[in-house]
Amino acid sequence: MSTEPRVIKRYANRKLYDTSRSCYITLEEIAELLRTGEEIRIIDNKSKEDLTSVTLAQILVEEEKRQNRGGRSLRGLLEQSGELLQRKLTEPVHTLRVNVEDSVTRLLRQGEERAVETRHQIQTWVDQKTQAVEEAQARLDERMKSLVPGHTIHQLQRDLQRLHDRLDRIEAHLGLVSLDPPDDG
Repeated sequence: MSTEPRVIKRYANRKLYDTSRSCYITLEEIAELLRTGEEIRIIDNKSKEDLTSVTLAQILVEEEKRQNRGGRSLRGLLEQSGELLQRKLTEPVHTLRVNVEDSVTRLLRQGEERAVETRHQIQTWVDQKTQAVEEAQARLDERMKSLVPGHTIHQLQRDLQRLHDRLDRIEAHLGLVSLDPPDDG
């Protein structure tokens, strides 16, 4: 018994052609092939549609007619046809399940890899921007030191705030109204 099913072509005139033996074949001969364990596939010659299950049903009807006339056992043919149908259904379902599992695993792996890559890119960008800000701050501090020796921007801001607070206290002591808008925060 071969691993590939025997291909039978069905023509528009309902004749069946066995491609492996290169000759026409009857439904009874197909039934005999099934009894011997041969796996078959019946296709429409023109449309390439799979007609296996339709033809098997036709064979079963013919066998039942023959049984009623004292022919061979329909039960044996049904059992063999059932096994064939089970194989025909089990293999594609198993293959589909394996393919879906492989696809999901591959997609999850790709998603994880992209997430790690994106996180790395974002961290690199943040590191670069942080370094650029620190370098700009250092250059600004150096520039400020050259303009106002011994002071940094933060020191100048604190000094300016202290002067502003002192000015507010002096104005309050003298009873002057401050021209600055009220400080909300």
